[in-house]
Amino acid sequence: MDYLSLFPGYIQEKPKFMALAAAVLRQATDLITLAKNIAPGFSVGSAVGIQLDAIGESFGIPRQAGWSDATYRTVLLRKLKRNTWDGTNATVSEYLETGETLNDNCDGTVNVHAPGLPMPAKELLPIPMGVKSISV
Repeated sequence: MDYLSLFPGYIQEKPKFMALAAAVLRQATDLITLAKNIAPGFSVGSAVGIQLDAIGESFGIPRQAGWSDATYRTVLLRKLKRNTWDGTNATVSEYLETGETLNDNCDGTVNVHAPGLPMPAKELLPIPMGVKSISV
């Protein structure tokens, strides 16, 4: 938006003031642009390489040897999803990916079918409170 056009006409006729206003507004718009460009680098969904490693370290989840960015991103996103889960059986399906199932046997055990996880299911999937045994 051209904020300079918002000044009243009699102010717009003052070239020194308008030059000063343009310089101040340019700094503000440059900061907004910078902020918009920095944010994606700190997003799990768009960070790559060392930046993704830094995000994972801040979560306390270091990258394992041999993990690609895609695998590491999957682990981080799954951990985030797990940590925001409300702990109820009713909402567990929202956190499972296609082809994964988790059945609470209501006796302290669950049956899990989650092919292709890069880590044990108990570390990535939302396991209901009080579960002592997980069979994969």
